[in-house]
Amino acid sequence: MERLHEYIEKLVTESHTESLSNLQRQLRQAELVNLQFMLNGLLRDRLQKILAHLLDSKTIDQDLLTRAERRFLDQVSRNMRTTLAEADELFAPTEGQSPSLLVLVRFLTDHPQLIGVDLRTYGPFRADDLATLPLENARVIVRKNGAELVATGAGTGESSQDT
Repeated sequence: MERLHEYIEKLVTESHTESLSNLQRQLRQAELVNLQFMLNGLLRDRLQKILAHLLDSKTIDQDLLTRAERRFLDQVSRNMRTTLAEADELFAPTEGQSPSLLVLVRFLTDHPQLIGVDLRTYGPFRADDLATLPLENARVIVRKNGAELVATGAGTGESSQDT
């Protein structure tokens, strides 16, 4: 990026040099316009890839990013965490609800066996399986796009094994 910055500065300086002919000056200006167009396209593509990685919960090697891309990644990550935390509030038990509220979820992907917050064993699950899980466990799986909420129940119930 540093070399690109130096090259752009050189082109700008050269385009204002009096020793250049009018045609050479116009060529330098055209090169700057083309360079800006290509750079904007490249940056747009890289930012789209960063967003795609974030949405797919893939890790991003920050050593491969420019300083501006790292700032973008940090800001978007922070905003995503805030939005997900707000979404978690939708699942938060309201006053008077049992902390072990059970919810029905439909799995969107295969999921291994898990130990619920109620210390019961659930799963393993395949895509499209329905299961009644403790809210706290369902929240994590839904947030990671592994399942979707179907319905909420009440109480602790003895039928909390997977279906």
